[in-house]
Amino acid sequence: MATSSPAEFTSVPAPVGGLNDRDSIVGMKPNEAIVLENWWVYPTYVATRKGSTAWLTGLPGQVRSLMEYSPTVGNNKLLAFCNGNCYDATNQGTAGAPIHTGFLSNDFQDAMVTTPGGSFLIMVNGVDKMHAYNGTTFTIPTVNSVDSATFASVVSFKNRLFFGQSTSLKVYYLPVNAYAGQASEIDLGAVFNHGGTINAVFNWTVDAGDGMDDRLVVVTTKGELAVFTGTDPSNANTWALHGVFNVGIPLGRRCGTKLGGDLIMNTLTGVFPLSGALLSATINRASALTDKIQNSVSLAASQYRDNFGWQVTINADNNALILNVPKGNGANFQYIQNTITGAWTKFTGWNASVFLVTDDGLYYGNSNSVQKAWTGNADNGVPITATILPSYQYFGNMARNKMFTMVKPYMLSNGRPTVLYDVNVDFVNTPPTGELNYEAPTGMIWGAMNWDNNNMKWGGDITVFTGGWKTVGRIGNAATLSMVVQNNGSEVQFMNWSAAYQQGGVLDY
Repeated sequence: MATSSPAEFTSVPAPVGGLNDRDSIVGMKPNEAIVLENWWVYPTYVATRKGSTAWLTGLPGQVRSLMEYSPTVGNNKLLAFCNGNCYDATNQGTAGAPIHTGFLSNDFQDAMVTTPGGSFLIMVNGVDKMHAYNGTTFTIPTVNSVDSATFASVVSFKNRLFFGQSTSLKVYYLPVNAYAGQASEIDLGAVFNHGGTINAVFNWTVDAGDGMDDRLVVVTTKGELAVFTGTDPSNANTWALHGVFNVGIPLGRRCGTKLGGDLIMNTLTGVFPLSGALLSATINRASALTDKIQNSVSLAASQYRDNFGWQVTINADNNALILNVPKGNGANFQYIQNTITGAWTKFTGWNASVFLVTDDGLYYGNSNSVQKAWTGNADNGVPITATILPSYQYFGNMARNKMFTMVKPYMLSNGRPTVLYDVNVDFVNTPPTGELNYEAPTGMIWGAMNWDNNNMKWGGDITVFTGGWKTVGRIGNAATLSMVVQNNGSEVQFMNWSAAYQQGGVLDY
């Protein structure tokens, strides 16, 4: 007489390895995910992302630049630029009258400098003449020998300001400790072989300090990159071209950011650390930080490459590398990497056109306001919805079908989130069904059932939810959890998930 196989139980860890669209969906690791949206990846678990709160509201248009004035003496100030105006965004509230008007472009690049005359925020955009802000007043510094309105990028390097000219392959620099005066020219037309114009200039602090290993990096719109070392470009004994490399066409002027002793570059072919990429005349593609999500990044780059808002930035307080993707139509999103583990996730709901990391935290500008990000557990009171689809697992036997009978996730929360979940089999990705309730009753809602009797307090206000099994009844060779969480203003931590199943017959391929 035939007997059924005994029930087996297996637990699978949370996808702390993050997103993976590089490898075959058939062979992904148990700690990786196919979908990971609005979850932040910690080393040992994943949690619903932090929220945002309105900081400066009532602005008349899209915020396209954010800057922080940070003097050596005195208080910092936050500035927001939109509709040709600059607004003081230092204090939370409703925008007042602009503190400066009449800009032709809002797409600035900036650098802070301190000179014998004080601290100045220098800003350029390739259209307006260079402006300087001293914490109170905007001025137009006198720059001789070139029209400063052609400067589209700026960086402070070796106590000098260097500028990339938007209309040529020339870089200009000012005297030491000066933000005005005679601008000297560096013509790189013979250095770069593919034409274009200067896209951006950066300071690459190789030794993670301000020592002799600092290098000036010049990037063209065609994806060539020149690295210079030294202190005085007018003296061949103290200035040298370190090398010229092909890094890929940069996405926007905000295509680079510092990460420790490295410079991160965002290009059409991925996000790269220069230390690992520049091993030959052409970039080492295997060194891309976006290697595991390169298909998604490449698709976004091909679809939205001409949109304004591409930016790569480091939020060091949260060990996060942020890649802003300007999808447009109010749907900008971010790919974000945990810089400790290298795991990637995707954030939606932050329609950011520009990010800025300040001494006070992370801010972004959107269509009509400045928002403070990575704070609280809701977006201006709206619950955060997070979706997760971990990698498919064969539960020890790739050659047999299984009858999956029950499933349950293990989670922690300090509130009352709503959770929908189910099992997907054999790579058919179907979201769970049900209603995400905002007004949750006491305890967590698991689908249509309340597992309140299975809650245990683990210190403080954190509750561990290991509530009952959900009957699923799915037959397949491989399976995974499909889950949607509405956090209802709480933090939700996902630890692992378990499945109950019976082994079936050998597959007949």
